Amino acid sequence: MNKKHIVGYGVTAVACLGIGLAGNGGAPATTTPSAETVTVNSTAAAPTPAEATVTVTAPGATETHTVTETAEAETVSETVTETVTADPPAPEASIPGDGTFEVGVDVEPGTYVSEASGSCYWARLSGSDGFDSIIDNNFGSGQMIVTINESDRFFETSGCEPWSLRE
Repeated sequence: MNKKHIVGYGVTAVACLGIGLAGNGGAPATTTPSAETVTVNSTAAAPTPAEATVTVTAPGATETHTVTETAEAETVSETVTETVTADPPAPEASIPGDGTFEVGVDVEPGTYVSEASGSCYWARLSGSDGFDSIIDNNFGSGQMIVTINESDRFFETSGCEPWSLRE
């Protein structure tokens, strides 16, 4: 239950008690309405306890009843979580060797050179599966040169030395 409500309920009960005591001193009620003054002061400043004071004064009364009630302050904490997404890494300007690399993600378009090797196979691909996706390919030995276009989807290499982007 909210602590502010506990203070409010306690203040209301004390006010009613005070009104009953100050109203007519326990004598039977009369048919003449009486105007009573009820003053409620409430303060709450975190982290100190909340405090409520009730003063009840009945017209013509010789006594004033004041009740002060204190309740623990309510602690509110809020956690804010922010997700930051890093930009994906830039495509490499070199190709390490064997593998299939996505153009524009893993490798940037351009002309690449692989130094002399035993047997080297490379292929420019329009897709990632089957012979139908081969745009161009070569198998050979020695230095290899290939130009990967922006329109190529993948570049596959096997048995080659690392590829370097020709500047």
